[in-house]
Amino acid sequence: MPASNHGGSTLPEMRDAFGKTLVELGRDHLNMIVLDADLHTSSKAGMFKKAYPDRFIQVGIAEQNLFGIAAGLALTGFIPFPSTFAVFATRRALDQIAISIAYPRLNVKIPGSYVGIPTSRAGASHNCIEDLAVMRVLPNMYVADAGDNNDLAAIMRAAVEHEGPVYFRITRYTLPEIFPANHQFKWGKGERLRTGSDVTLFGTGMMTAQCLEAADLLQADNISAEVVHLASIKPIDRQLIVESVMHTGCAVTAENASINGGFGAAVAEVLGEEYPAPLRRIGVRDRWVDSGGINDLLTEHGMQPSDIALAAKAVLQRREQRVIR
Repeated sequence: MPASNHGGSTLPEMRDAFGKTLVELGRDHLNMIVLDADLHTSSKAGMFKKAYPDRFIQVGIAEQNLFGIAAGLALTGFIPFPSTFAVFATRRALDQIAISIAYPRLNVKIPGSYVGIPTSRAGASHNCIEDLAVMRVLPNMYVADAGDNNDLAAIMRAAVEHEGPVYFRITRYTLPEIFPANHQFKWGKGERLRTGSDVTLFGTGMMTAQCLEAADLLQADNISAEVVHLASIKPIDRQLIVESVMHTGCAVTAENASINGGFGAAVAEVLGEEYPAPLRRIGVRDRWVDSGGINDLLTEHGMQPSDIALAAKAVLQRREQRVIR
């Protein structure tokens, strides 16, 4: 795990980077409005409230209303950011997002905070692992999961520039810095972070850092792993996925979410249609996430770098068996 989560780092949590970027975007886009469902101190959307109080709307604990108001604001030319925890967006207000925002392709930007394993202390009611599967199936919806704070800022800039609904994830976690401050994000494009010849490790969100650590573990065993970061989950970089796996012959995906219908499923869909190859998916399997320490839960769910490395060795073995046959 990144050392920054065990003391000694001055890097901010991703939610702090979210609040800071909201303020920066608000300065450049005067038609931008942030709406909140009584969580602005947790999500850090309160930074925007402090900077632009006349463009901050508090709707209270009424998530369905939150997205209904956002839809109305978008129809009148504003760029609304309805901010809440991911679990409330994808469970409690899904109908409003689907029918009032995605169906008419309105220009609403949806930040889903507190996603995946790092929300562990809040319990199953607040832990969101299904949002990638839910949001990427909605027509017109773009979906992204940032690998670090600079990636998040780039995604948010790209979200404002894109005309249409966007869902992006914010992990309550401090991630190691992967990208430079001037990082550019493009919808439908991935990033090859490390070249390799034996296996491809596809990561999204916080799990890309885990993939980089796993590649180091594999290198110690003379296994060359290519690491590809796919922050843009929808649209996804089909060309890069196929090119990488054509080169290595096998792959592992890693996501801070359920593997059912999520990021790993998206990669599997591409490979199934374009270039079938041995594949293992790392993430939360068909179960709820219990309360507990983050590191303990990553171990329990098999999401540590060592688990990714073991999965890589398993798909390598399957690839070799196919060649022998």
